[in-house]
Amino acid sequence: MRRAKAIHGTAEEERGRYLAVDEAAAYLSMSRRWMYRESRRHGLPRYYFGGKLRFKVTDLDDWAQQQRVH
Repeated sequence: MRRAKAIHGTAEEERGRYLAVDEAAAYLSMSRRWMYRESRRHGLPRYYFGGKLRFKVTDLDDWAQQQRVH
């Protein structure tokens, strides 16, 4: 019996992935609306591929670390 391919890759593969707006919003526990409205204002790196907004997981992680409150 063949094993089903995992939906998500390894942690390293995940970090190199680009997320759609809904996925990025869920990743950061923010709303889809916030991602569109505030991502530019808050300096969150974003990309457009074929007219669709995307966010890279490594960029989201780096940005989140910069938001740390001391």
